[in-house]
Amino acid sequence: MTRTAPLISPAAPIRSSETNGELLRQLLWLSVPVLAENMLHMLVGLNDTYLANHVNLAGGASPAELGAQRAAAASAVGAITYILWFIGLFAGSIGTGSTALIARASGARHRRMANSICGQSISAALVGGGLLGLLMFFTAVPTADLTRLHGPAYTFALSYLRMLSPAVPFLVIMFIANACLRGAGDSFTPAVSMIIVDVVNMAFSWGLTYGFVFHGKRILPQLGFDGIAIGTVIAYIVGGVVQLIVLIHGRGGIRLHLHRLAPHWQNIRRLLRIGLPSGMENLMQWLANFGVLIVINQSDASNISSAAHINSIRIEALSYMAGFAIATGAATMVGQSLGMRDPHRATRSAYLAYAVGGATMTLCGVLFVFFGWLPARWMSGDSQIAALTTRCLFITGMIQTGFAAAIVFGGALRGAGDTFMVMVINLASILLLRLIGVLIVGLWLKLGLAAIWMVLAGELFVRGIMMFARFRHGGWRMIEV
Repeated sequence: MTRTAPLISPAAPIRSSETNGELLRQLLWLSVPVLAENMLHMLVGLNDTYLANHVNLAGGASPAELGAQRAAAASAVGAITYILWFIGLFAGSIGTGSTALIARASGARHRRMANSICGQSISAALVGGGLLGLLMFFTAVPTADLTRLHGPAYTFALSYLRMLSPAVPFLVIMFIANACLRGAGDSFTPAVSMIIVDVVNMAFSWGLTYGFVFHGKRILPQLGFDGIAIGTVIAYIVGGVVQLIVLIHGRGGIRLHLHRLAPHWQNIRRLLRIGLPSGMENLMQWLANFGVLIVINQSDASNISSAAHINSIRIEALSYMAGFAIATGAATMVGQSLGMRDPHRATRSAYLAYAVGGATMTLCGVLFVFFGWLPARWMSGDSQIAALTTRCLFITGMIQTGFAAAIVFGGALRGAGDTFMVMVINLASILLLRLIGVLIVGLWLKLGLAAIWMVLAGELFVRGIMMFARFRHGGWRMIEV
């Protein structure tokens, strides 16, 4: 059985002579491009939600009717975000294995192995993405039914799903190509590619929602809500094509060769051995969060709580997108360090990542607590939605330090290939605390959105403690991939 690196021998450890400053520079080199990408991606989400909250949907409607339609549009955009997250689960389950294996192979200077894993990953993206796109189109109605949206919100969500389905294969290719490149230590190329995608997304979504006229000549039609969906479709197609071209030309020490697309069952098994636990973990996390959305939508015929929930998540992304960027850099450095047979370097890299990520997310939390009302009012002109969004931001602001531990140490463990224990921790936390807690306070006690967010915040803090405890245990150092 081919291995990217032998088991680390406790009797003969290898220690890097790099200083903490040198490791920090490497971490930032890997993380800052991802941060730029994530922040722009967050702006796309804010842009879509803003457009939904402000789009003109019906001519001659009264202010009350227009406000109700806008709340419905924002709720529909939020529901589609969860559907896109579900698609990302498939890409993420493969991408986690791709990043870990390519990072190990790159650390061991095994380029042929890295290229082989890249080829198998893209093959899975082509096949799986195509099947997911077909599934989305033909199951659009039952999928929209699952959201428990009411009236116009349901109609908007159904239309969005059908228009989005042709872009799904390109979205999956884009995600997995990015994971391959990051595993090779190249976070710059995925960041540039995603920045292009996000700029295209915002430009076309805005232009097609309101229409675009240049020198008296209409360039883009005014499509209203449909413009948000079509802009997203155009952007994902561009992203998938760009990333395929990048891999075929080669970047970051890896290259997509056509003969590597043929099935190589041994490497496929290795990808699945790492990726499936992560995929199962993410699936359960998605089910729990989608369950939260259903609870909120089902108990909120006015769509006020639904809109406030989505607005709060969009604003909170300012914090956790930074954490995910640092976690991505940590995963690559931990994987490469173990490929070099240097677990001490891996440990130092993870702690440095938490120092940076934890400080950044804690600062964001302070801003949410004291100034959350500012973005809440910007996102929606409805006073009820804005007030409820402010309360949710206050709650989540209090636990950003623990949330950072869950993200950063979880990323470090995944980079080491310790995806099984990450799955166990996440499933225990999500099922026993998050899902059950939300069902109790949301469906049984009917305490409202703020109480639901208190449950969500508490669960994230506890999960952070458990991730840190697993990392301190150190069993990840002996994981073989």
